[in-house]
Amino acid sequence: MEQMLAYFHENKNFIDGKLEQYMANEEPLLKVLQDSVNYTLFSCSKRIRPLFCFIVGELFDVPRERLVSLACAVEMIHTASLIMDDLPHMDDAQMRKGKPANHLVYGQDVSALASIGLLTKAYEVVLKDPGLPDDKKTRVVSILANAVGINGMVGGQFVDLKFSNESMKYETLEFIHTYKTASLFVASGSTAGIIGNARDEEIQAVENYAKNLGFAFQIQDDLVDSVGKTEDAGKSLRKDKGNFIKLYGIEKSKQLAQEYADNAIEAIKIFDGKGDKLIALAHMLLKQMS
Repeated sequence: MEQMLAYFHENKNFIDGKLEQYMANEEPLLKVLQDSVNYTLFSCSKRIRPLFCFIVGELFDVPRERLVSLACAVEMIHTASLIMDDLPHMDDAQMRKGKPANHLVYGQDVSALASIGLLTKAYEVVLKDPGLPDDKKTRVVSILANAVGINGMVGGQFVDLKFSNESMKYETLEFIHTYKTASLFVASGSTAGIIGNARDEEIQAVENYAKNLGFAFQIQDDLVDSVGKTEDAGKSLRKDKGNFIKLYGIEKSKQLAQEYADNAIEAIKIFDGKGDKLIALAHMLLKQMS
């Protein structure tokens, strides 16, 4: 486990450095906007999604240098969603990663522009990557755009805003977390597989892993929201109108998290023992729930 943690830490530092390069902006008129972007983008993130890109790439012998634009794009999209979700007309969160939410520091107008700017920058860095063939760029950007849009995170957020309540059915909760939470995680893996020339069945295995692990990760988040402390979580809590804990209770939710994690590990047996890092990632995320 220590070796894996060192691997994760080293790759996190690598991603942080590349994000700094991509986001460099010397225009003085844009300083406040850039500060808003950096405020959330560099706020103690674990960089789980970029790490997932790199681990999937290793399955197909793709060095991280060929995946770095994708990995950074995914992190930009994730950060954009956090800024947008926290806005008063969305989840109205006051804290994120142990600090005041972006809009409380820079204002709702600047924060909304920072979110949009990160989204568009994500597509830009992939499309400008000289190491990716044009056909790969097209597929990758198409998948990322779908993961963000009406049939992805936007749709999941809409249903969360309009239909989430304490009496909602599992099907509604499943829809919300499939699209609001898991869709970007799934896209992180499938696009890395595409760059690595993975077969269709291999991409499907990666997607099954990602969806199941995404649900396990969401249950962890629901547990923190329901029983955690704001100072430990580093974000506003008790904002969810409906979640796994309210639907099933704490013990059943922990059991479901384990089942989803087991399903994730089962999905990657197709890789014949090459999925050790994916298994370690699942165990690492699940351990945080105990």
